[in-house]
Amino acid sequence: MRAAHQRTLRSSASPVAASLLLVLGACTSSALPESIWPPADFELVVEERDLDDPAAAAVRRFRALADGVVTYATAARTVADAATGTALPVYERASVYRLVPTSVRALARRIDRCGILELDRVQGERGALSGPSLALTWRAFGQERVITARGRLHGAMADVLAVVASHLPEGEGFALQQATGRPVVPVLRGVPAPSADAAAALQVFRQLAAERPDDDGLTLDAFALACALGQRSEAEELLRGWLEATAGRRRQQQMFPEQEPQLEAAILERMLPPTH
Repeated sequence: MRAAHQRTLRSSASPVAASLLLVLGACTSSALPESIWPPADFELVVEERDLDDPAAAAVRRFRALADGVVTYATAARTVADAATGTALPVYERASVYRLVPTSVRALARRIDRCGILELDRVQGERGALSGPSLALTWRAFGQERVITARGRLHGAMADVLAVVASHLPEGEGFALQQATGRPVVPVLRGVPAPSADAAAALQVFRQLAAERPDDDGLTLDAFALACALGQRSEAEELLRGWLEATAGRRRQQQMFPEQEPQLEAAILERMLPPTH
């Protein structure tokens, strides 16, 4: 297990001492033996939803990237477009940390060894119509696998979720993983507990989005928080960033309308808070 140095990011908009922590893994050297893991395009995302509300956005999400940055967040509310019912989660309770190189390598390899690319795309009980569900997205070496799960899980999928759970902040977990009975042995130390501070979360997601301007998902996270906080000018700025990051994909959608529909700018514009 590895300790971690931590840097505290405080929100200038919040008068309280609550803060969101960005944890940088401590290591004496970043040099590692040559390895293909993790590939540059590595991404692992696990999102939890509630089957009792099919239109609801994700309520919990874990996301790990090739550089080791992990975002873990939960949402108790959404911002929504009344015209279409489209909703975005407001991830105001969040923890952001960076895995040391050996840890992110081990995470990627362990998930791969579970046979993620061979798993059926639907896991668990197909007849389960209520309770929590999961959507897992795996990207590596130019390949992508999206798996949905509901009901009781077993086998390799249960193993995958146990691996993910071992990288969460203490006391956190996905409902379907907890129901598997698989033991979870934490492999990290110094991971900050999620901070319930929407203003601080906005600051951190904005920082992450600025560091990764092509990552429109992070921009949407920040946009939803700005809307929920009533910060219209900031939300408009984030919307412009999202439009720039998704311009090519939206043009492709116009040329090939049979492809999976993309989020439309008009939907996000209707989510903007009122002007004061």
